[in-house]
Amino acid sequence: MNIQYLIDGHFDMLSDVAVRRKNGERQVIRRLYWPDFQAGGVTGVIASLFVDSQYLPWGAADIAMEQISALIQEVEESSDILMLCTCADDFIRAAAGHKLGILMSFEGAEPVTSCLTLHGFYHLGVRGLGLAWSRRNAAADGCDFSGGLKKGGLTAFGRELVKEAESLHMFIDVSHLSDEGVEDVLDITSRPIAATHSNARAIAGNNRNLTDRQMKEIASRGGIAGLNGCSIIAEENGSEATPASLIRHLKHMTSVMGSGHVGFGFDFCDIFLQHTSAQDLGKMPEYPFDIVKGHGAIPEFLKLLRQEFCEEDIRKLAGENWLSFMKRIFEH
Repeated sequence: MNIQYLIDGHFDMLSDVAVRRKNGERQVIRRLYWPDFQAGGVTGVIASLFVDSQYLPWGAADIAMEQISALIQEVEESSDILMLCTCADDFIRAAAGHKLGILMSFEGAEPVTSCLTLHGFYHLGVRGLGLAWSRRNAAADGCDFSGGLKKGGLTAFGRELVKEAESLHMFIDVSHLSDEGVEDVLDITSRPIAATHSNARAIAGNNRNLTDRQMKEIASRGGIAGLNGCSIIAEENGSEATPASLIRHLKHMTSVMGSGHVGFGFDFCDIFLQHTSAQDLGKMPEYPFDIVKGHGAIPEFLKLLRQEFCEEDIRKLAGENWLSFMKRIFEH
């Protein structure tokens, strides 16, 4: 099967890249990540700007700027294999040039202290706004994994950010957002939205996953949901998660949303847990692991998909749906 585009809608590498560059390493992506990207046939990733709770509340903007600066320097040092992307056509050009296309998106709005700073981040290349991780911030409440905590929706500031981001043709990411927050986003947005790394709650009853109603609404607006490969949201007992779990989620998600509104957002985490604070790990119901063992293992996962999906649908899931979503967001 010839897959021209394979895009991972959520990857947390920038926190690791920034830490390593601060410690004097160079060409981190080329040395540590590029071999797996090549082995997996990956042509693009949406790279998250995530701030660990240990740096909050005062260090969020600094950490985000370090991650952005680290990526810009990495692209400059390895321009033969890396390309900073801000639209669908950039990803297409990157793939044609045998490069990895990388688009930046916030996973939590903590670094964004005003609509003015959002414009600044936009001009540095950030194109996605995930309002919250699984915690509360000035814009919104994130979901908790167990569902035992009382949650609010978007704050007045969060609503302002959503409207400003839409005016800039940035996409809104509702992964990690509370149900109340998702409803608020659906109420005030007029453009397609994404859940870059969320699964189906009907398959695994975790608040990190989407309800059927949420998925239908996202699809009806031209949005997309990215299949998450993290164990703790693929099964209610994460230790039981297998690739078959992911296929069950994919089959349900495509049945609810249609084959044109689902992609991959693997959220590979095994290699990053060394940098995760005990505070953030403590929010998780159990220690997570990658069901698919990194980008290099994606071809084996695609072999399993061939048993359940046709070639056309696999091409859509692998990357074409992400490109279509980006065209709807960035070019209209």
